[in-house]
Amino acid sequence: MPDYEEIFLEMMFKIGLNGDSENLIPIEHFGDGYISMFVMAVIQAIAETNSDDKCLFLFEEPESFLHENHQEYFYKVVLCGLAENNHQVIYTTHSHKMIDIFDTKGLIRLEFDENSKQTEIKYNKAKSDFSSEVTVSQIEDDELVEQVRDYNNYIKIIEPNLNKIIFSRKVLLVEGPNDMLVYKEVIRKKILEITNDAKFADAYLNFNNIAIIPHHGKITALVLIRLCKHLGLDFFVINDFDFKDDFIYKLDFNTENEYKSSNFYKNEIQKIQAYNLKGEELSVTTKRAMITTNWRLIKESKPDQIHFNIPKLENVIGYNKNDKDSFGIWDAINKNETFGEELIPQKLIEFLEIDKIKPIK
Repeated sequence: MPDYEEIFLEMMFKIGLNGDSENLIPIEHFGDGYISMFVMAVIQAIAETNSDDKCLFLFEEPESFLHENHQEYFYKVVLCGLAENNHQVIYTTHSHKMIDIFDTKGLIRLEFDENSKQTEIKYNKAKSDFSSEVTVSQIEDDELVEQVRDYNNYIKIIEPNLNKIIFSRKVLLVEGPNDMLVYKEVIRKKILEITNDAKFADAYLNFNNIAIIPHHGKITALVLIRLCKHLGLDFFVINDFDFKDDFIYKLDFNTENEYKSSNFYKNEIQKIQAYNLKGEELSVTTKRAMITTNWRLIKESKPDQIHFNIPKLENVIGYNKNDKDSFGIWDAINKNETFGEELIPQKLIEFLEIDKIKPIK
């Protein structure tokens, strides 16, 4: 009797296009992408029908030759389908579409270490699960959270590029799309000023494997900070302070109990002036909630890992409108020839390793 491998290698698959069952074409006559889709369909059929035999499936970069949308489909339907039917699935990937950033218990993260000059395991906590560590109940101050049962899925929906965090050496978390626009351009101009090399400036973040990810709000930022810490990733956070006066130094409290029992919390906050878009002064309760969130961000990270734009990014770059117009912000940032500590502080320069760049003569 022939071995299983011999039978498998001699199998020939033929495809009938548009329902034509008379003129079948060998599958090897099609492109790699089509063949990958065919293999995906076979594996999906196994995942959906075979619940008796428990198999081990090994995939080496299954995203190869798959369209980006099909990568996510393959992950959610095929790989997860196999696992849900109690098959064991092991695969390597470079695609952020092929993972769930909040399901970390089956994740092994490899990274090339510049010091040892070899690939090393940077994350391998098979028994830990980040999704069970951070729950909605831990995030109390945002009314929206109460309306969302699965907070992790909510975050992934508003920021589809979130999974890029896992594939990055460093992560810069910014507040929203306009912040990402500004900081990408500021960083590019900083690099260009040092090197006078436009292509290097354009590709600097990619070359150094530094991701800029919008967190879309301070509550979400808290979750992503915890995720970066859980994965052992170096991160830096940028937020709007949302108050005209700089009283960050007054938020140096070690515990929430110490903070909430302080004179600052009980008496000083009510004297801080803050207004909504209609020009109405915010209530003391609202101000306390906003400042408490800022304090939590500082405590969750470290002083050298966070920067606040005061009162917000638009004011720092000289765009004094409240319309969040990206074109207006782009125009404002391009009118600035220099960028100071109020926008890109030295601690951010060091995080991005811009201070290590040697000028090109």
